[in-house]
Amino acid sequence: MRRFQTQRGVAIITAMLVVALGTITVVAITARQQLDLQRESNEALIQTARSFATSGERFAAALLFRDREDAQRENSDSFDDDWAQTIPPIPIDDMTLQGCIVDMQGRFNLNNLVNAEGEADPVQVGIFNRLLTELNVDQVKSQAVIDWVDEDLNATVPDGAEDDYYTGLSPAYRSTNGPFTAISELQLVKGFSTSVEEENADYKLLLPHVAVLPTTNGPTAVNVNTATPEVISAMSDFLKPLGADLSRWESGAYEEYPKCEDIFALEVDDAPETLEEDRDLTPYESVLLFEDDAAPESGEEVAPPNTLTVQSRYFQVRIDVLGENVALSQYTLLERDDEGRTKVIMRARDTL
Repeated sequence: MRRFQTQRGVAIITAMLVVALGTITVVAITARQQLDLQRESNEALIQTARSFATSGERFAAALLFRDREDAQRENSDSFDDDWAQTIPPIPIDDMTLQGCIVDMQGRFNLNNLVNAEGEADPVQVGIFNRLLTELNVDQVKSQAVIDWVDEDLNATVPDGAEDDYYTGLSPAYRSTNGPFTAISELQLVKGFSTSVEEENADYKLLLPHVAVLPTTNGPTAVNVNTATPEVISAMSDFLKPLGADLSRWESGAYEEYPKCEDIFALEVDDAPETLEEDRDLTPYESVLLFEDDAAPESGEEVAPPNTLTVQSRYFQVRIDVLGENVALSQYTLLERDDEGRTKVIMRARDTL
């Protein structure tokens, strides 16, 4: 009798273990299914957000095409054009799409620093050095930037940097010794690391004034209608004191780059004192008119040849897609040809 009771107890415990294991298995399967469903839902949301961002990119391309087709003001590009305004929030299903288009030729192209032979271009280096001075960034930092894009492996004295410097960091990496591919790459260059507070501050100061553009057809010129006061001042020693007066920016809104909100709001309460309210902000229809405004009747060379323009080929489109469970920012660099057709040069999500 006692043996029978023992066997019965073992059977009960075994049955309870079987039920427990079965319950654990069912719970695990259910949890896995819920995880898979959530993952599929998230992936669907991300794909939808990317589709909306691509649609916004195409809308921006259409604006740029129409701008070239309309050929207003001698086909010059300026803040008076339809593309130069924020795309207001547009509700689509459960998401909202908004964005803006930024003329990247209103900035100094870091890839201009070297010529077709991969050697430092003295004219462009001079412009970059003056830009750093305008922003109160130590001018010597340009040496490391030049070493990053030039083809030789010899560090510029005294503050340049090549592989021997970067391979000593943790984690270690090498300099590209070629063109920048994205502006965020500048954070890898000596003097602009985001891990050092002072260097990160210099990077953020420089960000609204520089671009990374192809130089297949030579250095890209700066559009005087969209250039910041600091960039105009950097173009030559002659223009150094005139940037604030010649810039078409009425406020310091460009300092909010890469944000879109209010970047083209040209009437801001905290507009810099150097920008007078009664300035004529009519865009220049030619470089000649700009030069006449900068040096009336003097005939003096305002800036080095082929460094200024009033027409732009390169534009960055930022599209933000926001939803209850998704937030995506897409940056697309577009090149527009003479007929207004655009092609994608670079596309990135959530980072420049």
